[in-house]
Amino acid sequence: MKHLQFFATLLIAGTVFTACGNDDNKKEDPKPETEVTANGSYFGTLVVNLSDGTTYTQEEVSVDYNETDTAGYVLTLYQVSFSPRMPMKLDLIIPNVGNKNEDGKTTLSGDDIIPWAMGKEFEQYTITNLSGTINDGTFSVSMNCGSSPMVFTGEKK
Repeated sequence: MKHLQFFATLLIAGTVFTACGNDDNKKEDPKPETEVTANGSYFGTLVVNLSDGTTYTQEEVSVDYNETDTAGYVLTLYQVSFSPRMPMKLDLIIPNVGNKNEDGKTTLSGDDIIPWAMGKEFEQYTITNLSGTINDGTFSVSMNCGSSPMVFTGEKK
């Protein structure tokens, strides 16, 4: 009988400690989970207009777009830099890009979109005036990234 009481006490204690776990420190990923319904990859040139009036051009830039059911297009620019003085290249993720499909042509649009880079939001580089098209294997998009206007043009991989 003592063994039965001992095991019952252990069972109750184990249940209490399991139920009282600390889940408060778990961080939720603020990026929305969405189902991908279409994909595209493009390879091309990124041109950034710098504040000193010059342009910075980066060749061989890879850009993916993922059409989602709930968030429009998500654009990802891989290993980009925005200035010759930028010490590293990064992946820039632009969520919630609007899109309109008509006669085989997709038109992209967006304003006040906070991009992601290095695992966090980059509010100082908020995307404004995003405008672009995807048509016949060609992808072209222009936008302001913070205060820097930039244009990507590329062909389907």
